[in-house]
Amino acid sequence: MNYRHAFHAGNHVDVFKHAALTFVLEWLLQKPAPFAVLDTHAGVGLYDLTTGEAQRTREYEAGVGRVFEPGLASAPGYSALLREINPDGLATYPGSPEIVRRMLRAEDRLIACELHPDDAGALRARYRGDGRAAVHHRDGYEAMGALLPPKERRGLVLIDPPYESLDELKQMLQAFAEAYRRWPSGVYLMWYPIRSASQRSMVHARFEALGIPKMLFADLAIHPDDAGIGLAGSGLMVVNPPYGADDYLAEAYAAIHQRIAAPGAGYVEVARLTPERVAQ
Repeated sequence: MNYRHAFHAGNHVDVFKHAALTFVLEWLLQKPAPFAVLDTHAGVGLYDLTTGEAQRTREYEAGVGRVFEPGLASAPGYSALLREINPDGLATYPGSPEIVRRMLRAEDRLIACELHPDDAGALRARYRGDGRAAVHHRDGYEAMGALLPPKERRGLVLIDPPYESLDELKQMLQAFAEAYRRWPSGVYLMWYPIRSASQRSMVHARFEALGIPKMLFADLAIHPDDAGIGLAGSGLMVVNPPYGADDYLAEAYAAIHQRIAAPGAGYVEVARLTPERVAQ
């Protein structure tokens, strides 16, 4: 619970995650039926890049700073949202709950969970008065068991933990498996770090072992995954991926990789991990 995203806002991990998030939200918006989004590790919603923590690390410079201008043609929704928030130049970065909230219609809902008391308080104050957004100071994994399925029966669960603890992956997989049992038709986006080739393979294998169909992985590394530098890149497991997700993620991540990675470093791989149906 010591993790504070303000130090990392707008870095290459955020660009990776949020380009996918906006695509899924755009897909949900194509139908008139309302939907709900459960964000399990929400943070404070909006981050000032010009002062404080962001200026101490300046991680955003090698992330959103490299894609803001002239934008990403392969991720137009994400680029348009960044420009809407920053009409006079890059100064603010939207966290996942802010991206969701800005894209909701009147009938849609955001359920944002944040365990850090200060961040939960800041997020609650930010969204006070917006009836579409509910902020919970609670554990996001516990909330998945308590709040799913949503009454709308359509929507998305974004699971984006900081991986502070060694058993975070185990905890996430257990919570996801139970959530999927309760709501198998929801879309799930789950982020995981890529630290080495063996760790990446292990993560894929543990997801596959759940025996859940319609899993798509999208991995983007900006360094060689055995460089030994800590975080080589990011992975996203998408369950029940929207139509067109395979092509969108491959194209968007190729463009992001070109902007962010050093020439010849890293890779992009987007592929189905499990088939449409899994034999029982």
